Amino acid sequence: MSLEHNPARSFRPRTGRIPAAIAYSGLSRSTLYELAPQNPGLFLKAGAATLINFDVLDRIIDTFPTADIKARA
Repeated sequence: MSLEHNPARSFRPRTGRIPAAIAYSGLSRSTLYELAPQNPGLFLKAGAATLINFDVLDRIIDTFPTADIKARA
């Protein structure tokens, strides 16, 4: 078994606190809360800590449409 670096297996935590999710996704805190009702499992509780499930967040981001940016004339 090889232990060489594989970029496809880069480390990403499964969960993070809200500020980490904001930095990871570029979404605002309020947008995360707006997405929660339609996406069960996005928010998790571990004692007093509120965590964001990055696997669910990735699935949400994957549903966003591609931006249609046009060059200036």
